[in-house]
Amino acid sequence: MFEEIALGEASRLHGVALKDSGIRQNYDIIIIAIKKPAGEMVFNPGPEELLARGDVLIALGNRDQLDKMSTSLNATS
Repeated sequence: MFEEIALGEASRLHGVALKDSGIRQNYDIIIIAIKKPAGEMVFNPGPEELLARGDVLIALGNRDQLDKMSTSLNATS
């Protein structure tokens, strides 16, 4: 299933490269695109793509893993 997951102001991934985000390793989710706040779409983002607040990740995975990732990535603590 596909899901759009926004990186909020509290996201711990601001300034982190996709390869260092742990998304694939910790959640078994594939990021197929990133919508940047200015409207730019980055399709098939490479491992060096930097994530930022306001980015919307277009993710592919199962419902449980997507929910877990969304909660974790935007946790304040």
